[in-house]
Amino acid sequence: MLEREMGLKKNTILNRTYQVKRMIACSDLSIVYIGRHIVSKEYCIIKEWFSRQLTLRDLDQRTVLCRRPSLEQKYEELKASFFREARILKDIQHRNIVTYMDHFEENGTGYIVTEYCRGWTLDRYIKQVDSYCPSDFFKHILLPLLDAVCALHKKGILHRDIKPANILCTKEGQLKLLDFGSAVYYTSADQYEIFTTVGFSPLEFYSARSRQGVYSDVYSLSATIYYCLSGKPPLDVAQRMIEDNLVAIKDQNRKVSSFFSYIVMKGLVVDYRRRTLSLSLLRTSAVAEYIFLKMKNFKKGL
Repeated sequence: MLEREMGLKKNTILNRTYQVKRMIACSDLSIVYIGRHIVSKEYCIIKEWFSRQLTLRDLDQRTVLCRRPSLEQKYEELKASFFREARILKDIQHRNIVTYMDHFEENGTGYIVTEYCRGWTLDRYIKQVDSYCPSDFFKHILLPLLDAVCALHKKGILHRDIKPANILCTKEGQLKLLDFGSAVYYTSADQYEIFTTVGFSPLEFYSARSRQGVYSDVYSLSATIYYCLSGKPPLDVAQRMIEDNLVAIKDQNRKVSSFFSYIVMKGLVVDYRRRTLSLSLLRTSAVAEYIFLKMKNFKKGL
């Protein structure tokens, strides 16, 4: 109930363009709404910067205020950091990445508007589907996901928060990579705070002094693959530092080849210096696995 009270009221108009319909998510740093464009009537996603620790909603139920004068510098820094997500999204055009629409400042805070896609996040999708053909998983989920991350890396961007909850499977069967709140350009990876997720974040995300790179996204991608093919996330890096007892994928899913299992497990190595450093290697092995599974299914049909 408290989360609902923090959010904007239904039918609030933003930027004289968007109408808030309802809140769908609330985190420590933002509130997410389904909105609608007043003229086109198209639905969209509106993300509002709202730090629970630093801000509060004014009596007009719209304006966002800093809680204390001593927090104002941090308040402005985080608001500016929020717009980094908008700038990165605006720089990307890919069918498997959520589409940027608009961003603006209003009510003392910031807003990012993106396309609205109906569907399920990958973690929900995996739980809802009792069984799916492994080759379909590679074709419709994994390969599009790898293509999307490859496109990011070509632009010099690290996503830094790849996990099933940030991947959407639309009702039209298309995959969309979401939430670029932690994304940065390579050159500034050590300048911005990052938030970790148990099981999906590499060791280097837990220390501001550690180097981050393509291999960091490779870890999170490998963890996501592990989750999809085994039904559970890998052990968190904190549990693997002294003795690594992570069970290989092929020991939990007999349909996966030893070669592909090896590549994914190599991507999950705790020490980034010994990890699979190349996203192209992971993608090539995924293509080979898809062909292998298709051939296997074809032979069964003969």
